[in-house]
Amino acid sequence: MPRENNRIEFRVDCVLESSSGRHEVVIRDIGSGGCYIDSIISVSIGEVIKFELVHPNGGRLPFTGIVAYHFNGLGFGVRFTDLTNEQDLFLQRILRI
Repeated sequence: MPRENNRIEFRVDCVLESSSGRHEVVIRDIGSGGCYIDSIISVSIGEVIKFELVHPNGGRLPFTGIVAYHFNGLGFGVRFTDLTNEQDLFLQRILRI
């Protein structure tokens, strides 16, 4: 399935909340529709996760997404859900870096 939105490399540590608890993970790339997370945690396709994005120039904002695909032991792709205007603007700021 082709990606709907382009992504840029964006490495940032964050804490993710999933059905298995809180985990420290690394976001590897990001776009206006989602991101890829490097992590060895086990997730299921369709699982809802929550995490907070930190902008390199300041500011942080919580996001919610759904696991779109995963590679066991490597990481997984997340599709953002129900973005607010504030979250959309925050992502646009990140994408302009």
